[in-house]
Amino acid sequence: MSELLNQKSTVQGKIPSGYFNSIFDFSGLWMSDATDTKYLAFDGYFISLYYLHLTTSPLVLQEKIKKAVPSNWDPASLARFIQTFGTHIIVGLAIGGQDVVCVRQRHSSSIPPADLKQYLEDLGDSWFSDGGSTSPFRRTGDAKRKVPEVFQRVLKSNTVQLNRITETSSKDGLTVVCSKRGGDAYIHTHHKWLQTVPLNPDAILFKFVPITSLLSGIPGSGYLSHAINLYLRYKPDPKDLQYFLEFQVPRQWAPMFNELPLGHQRRASCPSLQFSFMGSKLHVNSTQ
Repeated sequence: MSELLNQKSTVQGKIPSGYFNSIFDFSGLWMSDATDTKYLAFDGYFISLYYLHLTTSPLVLQEKIKKAVPSNWDPASLARFIQTFGTHIIVGLAIGGQDVVCVRQRHSSSIPPADLKQYLEDLGDSWFSDGGSTSPFRRTGDAKRKVPEVFQRVLKSNTVQLNRITETSSKDGLTVVCSKRGGDAYIHTHHKWLQTVPLNPDAILFKFVPITSLLSGIPGSGYLSHAINLYLRYKPDPKDLQYFLEFQVPRQWAPMFNELPLGHQRRASCPSLQFSFMGSKLHVNSTQ
């Protein structure tokens, strides 16, 4: 799912974007989120009123950005570059609005994918028709299977003026997230919200270009590319990025094996003083 949404933003790979984490209510720690997630699905309206995009070709970075690229692995300078200039350049965006219903299923859930798909479709039909049906959920193949209560709670919450509704059921292992962007997001009926989108549109889709793709041939661009990949993969707090990068280089905390001279390689002893705490004389031995 993250790879699908990344493709819409022309971003390679499957590392989730901030947009992906937002609509599915993820924490941003994508490896732990992925481990806990069984299935993801969404239904929604995406309204694009117009598009904005850069027409300049080829894209060229300002000289001050090129000069800011560290020529070696310097965690402080690399962190400063990422914090100042970011990791990607916005080259296009869609303006409009979106009204989306997302479902996240954990591994503890035993609901079959076909039933979950049916529940989401029924919820979407009711959500986007402003609750026109008093009993929106159709029966699944198993007549004894009850509709998870989390879906019912979402429909009841739709009467509250919120731009985002999140309902979670530990029993069923489900999280349902409903969110709006653009228009008057506090209008809970879908039909009335549609009418406000042209009056107050918002950015709903971004097109990106990696900043490192425009730094070809710049000394140190390889180090910067590696630092950015680590930052996107592990998502450390920006203020801790420097310290995070410092621990990405192997460090030698102890002598390597056979590094210290031992045995017959031992250096000859230097002359020393020998004395007795109990005696009254001090003896000097220059041969030991």
